[in-house]
Amino acid sequence: MSDPITETDLLAYVDDQLTPARRIEVEEYLARAPEAAARIMADLKDRDALRLVHAAPLARPSETMLQSAARLERALAWQELGLKLRRIAAVVTLIGFGWFAHGQVGLGINDSEASPKPPAFVEDALHSHETGLLRARMISQPEVAAFDPAEILAETGIRLPVLPDNWQVRDAQIFPSRYGHSIEIAIDAEDLGRVSLFAAHVPVFDVIDPTIARFDGAKTVYWQISQLAYALTGNGSDKALERAALRLSRKLQ
Repeated sequence: MSDPITETDLLAYVDDQLTPARRIEVEEYLARAPEAAARIMADLKDRDALRLVHAAPLARPSETMLQSAARLERALAWQELGLKLRRIAAVVTLIGFGWFAHGQVGLGINDSEASPKPPAFVEDALHSHETGLLRARMISQPEVAAFDPAEILAETGIRLPVLPDNWQVRDAQIFPSRYGHSIEIAIDAEDLGRVSLFAAHVPVFDVIDPTIARFDGAKTVYWQISQLAYALTGNGSDKALERAALRLSRKLQ
């Protein structure tokens, strides 16, 4: 049977003065005595702190080691810089490729007009406008100026706005569109010149105020009411085209 653990044993434990066998006995005692264990742990902490305070200073590394460390530090710094530059180059390349692809497959929108992208029906309106200009140049394709808004509404479900009295309709056509029928009306609109009014069904309900989109060779002011989309396309000034589209949109409300 081992001897009882005394205060002397505890102090010797803190000072590393016990034999391995006696240290084990002290540790078994501390495992069963939480208060004594807490006090001994505090003493061990104080002992280690004193040892650090009185520890001898580390010897200065040799000049060879210092030079090697400096070279390693510079190499790591250049390596980190190289990684950052490669990441920046990759980002610039991706951005450049994105703008290049946008310019190749987009609708010809200028950079300042690239965001937000117009709805899909605006592309249909632009194509209808270009087709109307083509028809106007062809002798074999006579323009049809007569149209009946009530009949168009009954047959297609598309409501057309009342046009200003000083606008002269030159051609009116029904075209297929992505989601049914579309209407294209070519108009001589005095100071606006030749414009096209496009109207079509769209699948998603929305309300879009008149918004301008600029393309190569034309400008379009588009808007949407419920599931009917409209676009006024021409080459007039931005403000004049926007005012005209706003007047037309109000006549549909």
